[in-house]
Amino acid sequence: MPIDAGRQRLLRTGQFAEWLAAQGHDVTFFTGTMDHYQRRLRAGETTTYEIAPNYRIVALAGRLYTRTISYARFRNHADVARSFRALAPSLPLPDVVLASYPTEELCRAILDHCKPRGVPVAIDARDFWPDIFSEMLPAPLRPLGVLAFLPFELKARRTLARADALSGMTRTAMEWAARKAGREPRGSDFWFPFSYRRRVSKGAPQEPSRPGLNVCFLGTLSQRSNLEVLIDAFRLLAERGCGDIRLTICGSGDAEAALRARAAGAGNIDFRGWLDADQIDRVMRESDLGALPYDRPDFHMSIPNKCVEYLAGGLPVLSCTEGEVRDLLVGRDCGIWTPPDADEMALALEQVATQPERLRMMKATAARVFEETFEENTVFKGALRHLKALQATTANP
Repeated sequence: MPIDAGRQRLLRTGQFAEWLAAQGHDVTFFTGTMDHYQRRLRAGETTTYEIAPNYRIVALAGRLYTRTISYARFRNHADVARSFRALAPSLPLPDVVLASYPTEELCRAILDHCKPRGVPVAIDARDFWPDIFSEMLPAPLRPLGVLAFLPFELKARRTLARADALSGMTRTAMEWAARKAGREPRGSDFWFPFSYRRRVSKGAPQEPSRPGLNVCFLGTLSQRSNLEVLIDAFRLLAERGCGDIRLTICGSGDAEAALRARAAGAGNIDFRGWLDADQIDRVMRESDLGALPYDRPDFHMSIPNKCVEYLAGGLPVLSCTEGEVRDLLVGRDCGIWTPPDADEMALALEQVATQPERLRMMKATAARVFEETFEENTVFKGALRHLKALQATTANP
């Protein structure tokens, strides 16, 4: 977030907000006081940060949580929604709202405030809550998980059904939201992918890579990331004498200690911890591939932001993610897809390490795919057209 210290990497909603403000629109971006990545509170109470005359960020008060899935996090979601309800009546009414889902609690609070006042609300499905909770359980326990999370399921259905429009990062995500809402997709629904500004300017010199094949992973070190298969693949490579095929892991999270222990003794695996945007830029310039090992079903319906971030840096993507990601990498030849198996992943890396021309072509394709599909202006102009149409339709029913 721009309100955090250092040069921060904006994610999809933050990028869109900044882009809209740069186009002259008046933007209020609501977030929480909780910094999810650094596990800290930005402020002890609801605080407004003036970024520009036409752009402000409102951090809504919510309690601290330290684990990704925890009772405290659910309480934080309720806190943030309550903070919005308390503040919203004192604010000018917007022309249109794009509300990120999750959280259901904040989306519901936004709908409760905006619908009676005639303000159209589009809900943007970013994650597939509560489905992801059941899918994290062992297969025999998933039916019990569905029952346990039924109250969350019913809330999700009711909230999504109230939206004037639904959106998502992919068409599949948009269709998922429509199914939750109990209807077919309609004309007001839309989807826009995660976008990025080009990380390295055209024509800018790249820093020399280290010899060999260098792979980076950028992201949260959690149980959902499936980093175990990536680490195991690089351990196999080290055992086979391919120590010049290296993995750099950048990030922190609940699973960091366990992952470091799993990688112990592998000289071709380097943990860098949490890095700021400038440090990440350097890692990407030193890399040949970006790793995306996610394999949980909820990732199959989306193209995660990390995938686009790698492409923005001209890096082909190494992934075992089914669905949208596999279709992109295989269909556009901008990366390497393997099953979530360490031996197959290691074999694929050994092969590409001996094919410098193929790697060069994949890098060129990755940069082209980014420009054609995920470049910021292309993506956000389309999303803005949909929001303007939604506002006009609601204003002139």
